[in-house]
Amino acid sequence: MTKGRNISRCNCESQMANTVAYMYMSWRNLDLFVKVRWSQLLRAGGQHIVHLSDEKLSKYYAILGTDLCVREGTYTEESSEGNCVCRKGWEGKRCGIPESIQTTSWFHDPDITRNLQLRKRPRRVIMFIPFTHEFDIFESNVNELNGVVDVFVIGEQNSTLEHFSPLLNKLKNMWLKEHQNKIVYIPLTEREISDGTFEGTLVRLGSRLISDIRPDDIFLVTDSEEILERNSVLFLKLFQGYPLPIKCQYKQYLYGFYWKTKGEKPKVCAVTFHVFANGYEYEMSRLREGAILDEDKHFFKSQGLLLMEWTIPNAGWKCHLCLDVQVIFNKLHDLPELLTPKWLTSSSSNMLPFIQRLIKFGQDEYLQPVGKGSTLSSDKLPGYILSNRDKFHNLLTNPYEIMSVHNIV
Repeated sequence: MTKGRNISRCNCESQMANTVAYMYMSWRNLDLFVKVRWSQLLRAGGQHIVHLSDEKLSKYYAILGTDLCVREGTYTEESSEGNCVCRKGWEGKRCGIPESIQTTSWFHDPDITRNLQLRKRPRRVIMFIPFTHEFDIFESNVNELNGVVDVFVIGEQNSTLEHFSPLLNKLKNMWLKEHQNKIVYIPLTEREISDGTFEGTLVRLGSRLISDIRPDDIFLVTDSEEILERNSVLFLKLFQGYPLPIKCQYKQYLYGFYWKTKGEKPKVCAVTFHVFANGYEYEMSRLREGAILDEDKHFFKSQGLLLMEWTIPNAGWKCHLCLDVQVIFNKLHDLPELLTPKWLTSSSSNMLPFIQRLIKFGQDEYLQPVGKGSTLSSDKLPGYILSNRDKFHNLLTNPYEIMSVHNIV
């Protein structure tokens, strides 16, 4: 693989050619890994290789004469050529700047915003999710970001075709069947992850199962507990000229959206393929650490790309241990020894009631209290979950709030 620092010394056209040559794959030149994975997934009922394509402009823009307005941010019937009428929470001449972006550190810096432009050809967005147990969170992501994310690459750890794979089995049973043409399933073994992290291995292997990736397409990387806010992702898809890479700050919850916790530090969640490949050499660890060579910074600057980490302050929601009690018990048992709670034993008959008490009183797995509960009226929550309250009742209401401690089993 050509290293980013070598590419950066070439001229722009040569660099782009190398980037495109590496990633624009067809069946005839797929490497051995992809051919093996393809046949494995076919036998397992897994997903096919996805070929990215472009949607019609009218899906994202209202075309009014010679002007464009962003559909999701615009009252199209009230708008006219030269006058986009913005919905609440949206700003800008084209009504394409959502509230989450308006509060970012760079948005009011004219030296940066003068380069901000609406794209005539929207980026394709590829989302990578290392999966463990969070089916509800993944379902919410897929539906929340429908029409904005082009491909969901989801990896299931410690699963092979000879062993039990809960996620793969659900997909084979047509779970999320209306979205499966956009889902790439990657079973990952411990051996495959041994040389890197779960998410790094998923990005490296998963991107090989997607053809026609362009340099300016967006890679989103989240964990299995995070739900991204739709409008923020739509902005990244439709605009160019903002700095890279991007960090996400999530609203934090525990067990459900009824216990709000202190937020963690923001972490890198988005970057273009061009910057990821040639600035960070395809390494998620370098991207997370912001490790980029000065010569590569100068190269990107010469291309008009500003390398500067910035944070979307309300990029979405992180719902930690938002699972059934039995699944929480299973997940805690899967933790590395250093992270396993000291109180945890192998006896589910003793542990399940204890976990129920933690949920009831708002204590995390290390027995730290959360504080006050969160009310639904005071916090914006994922639209898909709010639209399906009955289905996600246990995520919205503490199931043990009014239950006597003596009745918890």
